[in-house]
Amino acid sequence: MTGPVDHYRTLGVPIDAAPEVVRDAYRDLARRLHPDWVVDPSKRAGSAERMAEVNEAWRVLGDEGRRAVYDRSRSPTPAPRRPPMGSPVDDWPNGRQGDSFDGVKVSPAAGCALRVGPVVLALAVMLGILIATAVLGPEGEVPSRMDAGRCVELATTVRVVPCTVETPMIVARGVAGTTCPMVGASAAVAVMLPSRTEQICVAPPGTPVP
Repeated sequence: MTGPVDHYRTLGVPIDAAPEVVRDAYRDLARRLHPDWVVDPSKRAGSAERMAEVNEAWRVLGDEGRRAVYDRSRSPTPAPRRPPMGSPVDDWPNGRQGDSFDGVKVSPAAGCALRVGPVVLALAVMLGILIATAVLGPEGEVPSRMDAGRCVELATTVRVVPCTVETPMIVARGVAGTTCPMVGASAAVAVMLPSRTEQICVAPPGTPVP
């Protein structure tokens, strides 16, 4: 089955050829293919058929309006676009497009609060966790208060322990940076608490404490 005639191919010009290029190609073919110029009688019939094709190509491409219609007819019709497959949630009645809040207008202040609110809430939760961690012990229990008269264990952390002859005793507690009192012949040692704002004054093990 013969397909549609390609007039551009018949004249031997590209599809974006300028009108003068199309005209020159037609004139050149007409001079070479016109039956009156064919000497061999056996070739005149073929020449006439070929000339008819050239004349039809020139009739279409030589006219601006016919050429535009012809070009449009050559362009394949695009297939209809299918909508993307999605879940029923994306449908208009049920999904985001049909969300009942789509038409709600929000003021700039409310919109800012909606954007910043979750961040503030998250920061508040984190701060609460940090405070709880600082107040509670490693097992979630409130540690004994480091007051004067209690004994402590000094290691990587400071914690209250039962008093023995080998444990230092707290003789005072106060603001960080203050001078510790004298205990016997020497001054107690200042130990900074984790809060960095308070300190305890600790007497070395075996120091008689009044």
